[in-house]
Amino acid sequence: MKKSRITVLVGAIALGITTTAFASPASVALAHAVQKGAHIFNTDSFGSHERNIHGQHTTCSTCHIDGGRVMGRLPNGKRIPSLVNAAAIFPRYNPKMHKVITLETQIRACVHNGLLGHPPAYGSQTMADLVSYLGSLAHGQRVMIGGKPR
Repeated sequence: MKKSRITVLVGAIALGITTTAFASPASVALAHAVQKGAHIFNTDSFGSHERNIHGQHTTCSTCHIDGGRVMGRLPNGKRIPSLVNAAAIFPRYNPKMHKVITLETQIRACVHNGLLGHPPAYGSQTMADLVSYLGSLAHGQRVMIGGKPR
């Protein structure tokens, strides 16, 4: 078995996806999307030229600490909720936009307004990978469409 397949299978196990020696193609594909989404979340600047206090390009993890698993902090010091239930509370009403938005719309707004980058397109593989990663963080969370971030 190749190293990358082992990594994907370990990722599937971490997500609670039932695996066997011969995991289903769907389980492997989902685990791979989550793994790619985590990589994008932690490394992609989406073309932004903004830099953090250490001189590195900003990424989602600049504000969303520990991959979004704990409360985050904006550059101005303002605390922001974790992302552990983000996938479980969308769609939800956004008071700044004055409309109901999807998780994809929130991701695009964060990349555009927070990172000053180029948001991934709706329906793109990058967007699917990011949504898959956020979905993995919400594994086991109660679905509360329109609920509050935690």
